[in-house]
Amino acid sequence: MAIVTGTSRGLGQYMARALARAGADLVLTSRTRESLRGFEAEIVRLGRRAVSLDLDVRNLESIERMVVQAEKAFGRLDILVNNAGCNVRKPALDVTWEDWNLILDTNLRGSFFVAQAVARRMISRGYGRIINIGSVTSVAGYAGLGPYGRAAAGSGS
Repeated sequence: MAIVTGTSRGLGQYMARALARAGADLVLTSRTRESLRGFEAEIVRLGRRAVSLDLDVRNLESIERMVVQAEKAFGRLDILVNNAGCNVRKPALDVTWEDWNLILDTNLRGSFFVAQAVARRMISRGYGRIINIGSVTSVAGYAGLGPYGRAAAGSGS
């Protein structure tokens, strides 16, 4: 069983599809659960079980609620793909306090605390894999991506 955060579009869906094709049942997450309905149906058509759950990685209660629901749905947590992320593209001189907090709360703090909540269950079972999705911006600067690159570097991804 695998949890993939941020599966409403893009890389999250690609990774979830690959896991499903490899035989994994999935927990799909997004801040807006309704955005996952069509993708959940696609995973089921691939012959896998799938559950869509609300998750706001910026909220510790949301993280814990998702992990409890995921464990209840499948009985165990084997894989976490920590993919949820965001960016605000603008020159560094135009980045606001709110922009900075949004990016770091999502990409850095969120990925850490989702991994922590899942790891607690994995450790008690003696098994699990956590994959943190990163960015090349963690090692190279790019115009308009200042806070995003700092969050990527801080998370070690």
